[in-house]
Amino acid sequence: MSDNTQPTNAASGSNTTRNRRSNKKAASNTGKIIAAVILILLIAVYGGGVYYYSSHFPHNTVINHVKVGEMDTAAAEKAFTDDLASHKISLKEKERTEVIDANDVGTVINVGSQITNLHDSMNPWLWFTNLFGEKKYTVKLDVTYDEAKLKEVVNNLECFKKENVIAPKSAYIKAGDSQFEIVPEVLGNTVKKKALLQLIGTDLSTGITKIDLEKENLYKLPKYYAKDQAVTDALAKANKYASGTITYDFDYTKETLDYNTSKNWVKISKDFKVTLDESKVGDYIEKLGSKYNTMGSSRPFTTAYGSKINVYGGDYGWKIYFDKEKAQLIKELKSGKDVEREPVYSYKARCRKSAKNDIGNSYVEVSISNQEVWLFVNGECKVNSSVVTGDPTKGHQTYTGVYALTYKQRNATLTGPNAGGGSYSSKVSFWMPFNGGQGLHDATWRSSFGGSIYRGNGSHGCVNCPYSTAAVLYKYVEEGFPVIVY
Repeated sequence: MSDNTQPTNAASGSNTTRNRRSNKKAASNTGKIIAAVILILLIAVYGGGVYYYSSHFPHNTVINHVKVGEMDTAAAEKAFTDDLASHKISLKEKERTEVIDANDVGTVINVGSQITNLHDSMNPWLWFTNLFGEKKYTVKLDVTYDEAKLKEVVNNLECFKKENVIAPKSAYIKAGDSQFEIVPEVLGNTVKKKALLQLIGTDLSTGITKIDLEKENLYKLPKYYAKDQAVTDALAKANKYASGTITYDFDYTKETLDYNTSKNWVKISKDFKVTLDESKVGDYIEKLGSKYNTMGSSRPFTTAYGSKINVYGGDYGWKIYFDKEKAQLIKELKSGKDVEREPVYSYKARCRKSAKNDIGNSYVEVSISNQEVWLFVNGECKVNSSVVTGDPTKGHQTYTGVYALTYKQRNATLTGPNAGGGSYSSKVSFWMPFNGGQGLHDATWRSSFGGSIYRGNGSHGCVNCPYSTAAVLYKYVEEGFPVIVY
């Protein structure tokens, strides 16, 4: 029995295997049939699309602003004609929206072969590419309009009325209370009329219905903005020039030059070049000189006799050196630093106790009317004697004024012309000039001094002194020592 069972099982397994193979083959054939059917359907759909779109615009086609997808050329042209009949252009301005009606400017728009030509240029074999979003096209139509009417319509727009127009202004720099500051630009709303007219004409021919004036750059704009590098650099430079404080030390007082004054000297051009107005700097130094220069000015003076007089003229005193002080001041202003100093002087006096007192208590005093000389050193009279001054009857008068001693010299020979002709040559032991060829010196050839000798027998302009007086003078005086002659 067992021998008969084994063969039966073997036959059964073989049948099962054959059945499985048969099922797999049937399934494979079915899949191939389905795939073939799908492919045939796709080809049919694609071919149908090619055929259909050979005479129609593809799906999602937009020409200018008109949707013409699925339309044939005749329907598309009609859509254009219907749309253009009511064509309006909306102007989006900053403050408002205005509308221009194509009919108001005598617009005539002819749709010729442009629509058909555009369709013919499309490849129907690529119709499926339009399934994934709009495809926009622009065609230029045959458009005519009345330019005079368009100008009139545009001129009457609200955006061109004088009361509505704000002109653009560039940013600029002004002097504030304590420093320079930027005044921001004004954008304004001034429309570029010529450019707008051109764009409207273009848009009439392309069917555009909306113009955004800002996006189309149709507003006039400022040349400079507050954040421009040229503006910020100019601000920094202007503030540097005006930020420094210059303090002038005049001993008895001080004069301060700060922003309140120097801000008026800073020049900023339209293209933001920053300079100093050197003429105004010069004017300031001239004013300083008028206020503090003492050379040649009238001075109150108390004589050795106690009389109060005014003495003027001469080369003694303080005098600011205009050119050098101007150059120095400009240099310091440009540095922006704080500086305290005395002015640059071309001449200096011995002291400066007040605006009018620069003589101090050490000086030589010469009285022509009294024919006397005094020497004061630190307020103490070191010598006083009679002298002989220049002869006014012969045109050799000694000139009055306050002078600075030029120098002093031992054993000099004085020469010059005589009034009646010829010349003179006089040897002196002590020579102390103070006004060109006029000076103090000993005159050993004279036996007497003082009184009225100087009238008729005076000097050639010098102050003739006894030998001992000249010796004392020479001992104490030095270059720059004040000599007061009155």
